[in-house]
Amino acid sequence: MKQDRQKQAGSHTGMSKGHEADELNKLLSLWLHSSIRVMDVRHIRLEPEELLQPYRLPAQAFVFVLQGSVRLDDDWKDTPHSGYVLHGSKGFELNMKPSQYGIEYILVLYKATSLSGHTMYNHPSIAHGFVPPYPVILYQKLQLLEYAWQDHEALSKIQAQGRFYDFAYECMRQLQEPKARTSARDIVTQAIRFMQDHYAESVTLERLAVLLECSPRHLTRLFKKQTDCSPIMYLIQLRMDKAKELLRKTDATLQDIAVSVGYPDVYFFSRAFKKYTGVSPVHYRDSLYSSAYVRDISLDNPLSMSECSIDSISGALHTVIEDNNHYQNHDEGILRMNRNAKHSMAFILLLSFTLLLSACSGTSSPAATDGASQGNNNTSAEPTSQERVLKDALGHEVKIPAQPQRVIASYLEDHLVALGVKPVAQWSVGKNSVQGYLQKELKDVPTIASDLPFEAVLNFKPDLIIMDSASMVEGDKYNQYSKIAPTYVVGSNMNNDWREELLTVGEVLNKSNEAKQALSNYDKKAAEAKAKLSQTVGQKTAAALWVTDKNVYVVNQNLSSGDVLYKDLGFKIPQVVQEISKTAKANWSNLSLEKLAELDADYIFIVNSKNVSKEDIVKDPVWAGIPAVKEGHVYDFGKDSSWLYTGTIANSQMIDDVLKNVTK
Repeated sequence: MKQDRQKQAGSHTGMSKGHEADELNKLLSLWLHSSIRVMDVRHIRLEPEELLQPYRLPAQAFVFVLQGSVRLDDDWKDTPHSGYVLHGSKGFELNMKPSQYGIEYILVLYKATSLSGHTMYNHPSIAHGFVPPYPVILYQKLQLLEYAWQDHEALSKIQAQGRFYDFAYECMRQLQEPKARTSARDIVTQAIRFMQDHYAESVTLERLAVLLECSPRHLTRLFKKQTDCSPIMYLIQLRMDKAKELLRKTDATLQDIAVSVGYPDVYFFSRAFKKYTGVSPVHYRDSLYSSAYVRDISLDNPLSMSECSIDSISGALHTVIEDNNHYQNHDEGILRMNRNAKHSMAFILLLSFTLLLSACSGTSSPAATDGASQGNNNTSAEPTSQERVLKDALGHEVKIPAQPQRVIASYLEDHLVALGVKPVAQWSVGKNSVQGYLQKELKDVPTIASDLPFEAVLNFKPDLIIMDSASMVEGDKYNQYSKIAPTYVVGSNMNNDWREELLTVGEVLNKSNEAKQALSNYDKKAAEAKAKLSQTVGQKTAAALWVTDKNVYVVNQNLSSGDVLYKDLGFKIPQVVQEISKTAKANWSNLSLEKLAELDADYIFIVNSKNVSKEDIVKDPVWAGIPAVKEGHVYDFGKDSSWLYTGTIANSQMIDDVLKNVTK
């Protein structure tokens, strides 16, 4: 939904407001006394230049407009709102105009037949529509309907009927909303309703933000302001409350309960439950049969799900969300967290004592490391170390497991592989965009988004999380990650010295000797390569450029491949690179066409993500005056190369690339 939505819900029809209410009442009456059958679900997309002819509805229909506008009356009054909902009777002529993005809408055709077998009320000329206050919720329900309808299994067709009723109900409910919300409240309320409806699914902060058309940071800020907790914490607490209710009221297995609240892995569900309630699911259920325990919980209302949990480190009390029915103040249209400070001190002390006894086992430990991670499980071997407490770059005292078996270290995989450690998940950006040069070692390792969504991290069940820099744990992120597993932040800056980074990771993983050896091997290789280049080509300038379809970027002289070229291999730094590096903070900086033309480099190494050859790139007249182009000293490397990364493995591969091309 790319267009801006109206801040207030509204209706647009070819009839009076009173007449519209009458039509809605008739529609409700029709649905109460008829059999509904979905006839078709179509998702239609047209480019701006494509002409959509008027379309006469062959049956009753809902139209959910994602792009474009629709005509509702003889005056051609446009309704250019993404998420606009229209309901039309059979015979209504649907006319649409494209937006700048084209036309996109979802059409749901259905037939209503009275219980006596006659087709129900129909007026060909009538349609009415409105701008829903919560279009994201409707869109999600329509997607579920579409998926079910496209599945040709008979059971899925039955599911589609149920999805249709769910969508239609939500349409009518939103049409009857007493008043519109403000923008901020609308976002938070939509997020809450979405999580309440989809808590059993995979929900991440990033997914919520995309659905609500805002940034994760903005959503978190609004959510905290109105509810005093983050969206993901709300989701986790909602799941835990649902799990507690099922444990109290049913005899369902832990596996069934775990799946029903969004945790496919019962082991991981048990860990999460214990972390957020202080006791295991089994202990929680068993203790319900103890009259003393029930008295301490003080469940005055059998529908209430409020509990008191205790932070496993600080012992500070957390407030847990009350029953879903009490989440929203309908007069104000917002949610606020309810506090409950009436739990007995005996219960609090009991949980505190339980947590203290289980702290070591409950905290768990990091990801796949040396021999144990590679399948060398010698049960008779003595432990090589004990749990350690290390202070990270932000001053956190982190309990590091003795032998971590499930490590997540986003963007630090080069160091892990160099130390013989296989992570439980590997860094990625976009679909299947991974560090190609490491795939020989990591080809079977699943990916995780580079921003490490909390829910995704939870699903991988890490026992150690290693963060590259402080920027990855801004705001409340560190607290959230540390509740999943011990979390160690390597550096306080965005770009840390990779050598120090390797040594730090080695210390965290209890592999300091391996880290020092890997660094020593690399320094030896770099020194030999530098000497060979000096003998072969002498003192020459060089530059690494990253070329995309729109821009050219030059590497910082102190970072990434710049560090390799100038520090390790001894190439001279071009004047243009020096100028840009003085103020650059990132690894790669945009290089204007003017500066590109001035680039005084004898050798150019192109990292090409444009999927064209270097010959096509240097055909541009801007490149003609560069010494490297004149002499034919331009070399390109594909997306599977290591030129965008850093570490002993990445840098070693760069050295091999340089020697192979420059000294041939």
